[in-house]
Amino acid sequence: MSQVWLVALRGLFGGLLVMAFALLGEMVSPKKFAGIFAAGPAVALAGMSITVLHAGSRPLAESALGMIVGSVALVVYCALAVPVVRRLGAVTGSAAAVAVWLAVAGLGWWLMA
Repeated sequence: MSQVWLVALRGLFGGLLVMAFALLGEMVSPKKFAGIFAAGPAVALAGMSITVLHAGSRPLAESALGMIVGSVALVVYCALAVPVVRRLGAVTGSAAAVAVWLAVAGLGWWLMA
C-alpha cells in the first residue's frame, strides 16, 4: 500500500473517530462529562490502528513513545499557557507557550534518539 493511501486512510479513520467521540459527547449528560469525550485521542487511535495493521507492533511502539513525549509537552504547554497569556497578552503569551512546547517536545525527541 502506498504512503499516500496510508495517509488518506489515517485521515478518514481519524475523522470518523472524531465524529464518533463528538456524538458520544453530545449524547451524555452532564456536559462536564461530555468533555472527556471531546478530549478523546481519536487521531492517535486511528494512526495507531492503521500503523499496527500495516507495519506491525515495532513501529507502533515507536509511535506510541513519540505520543508520550508529545503528551508531556502538551501538559507543560497547558500548564503554562493561562498564566503566560494573562501576563504577556494573547499573541505574545501564546507564542511563548508554543515556544516552550517546542522546546519540551524537542528535548523529548532528543532524549529518544
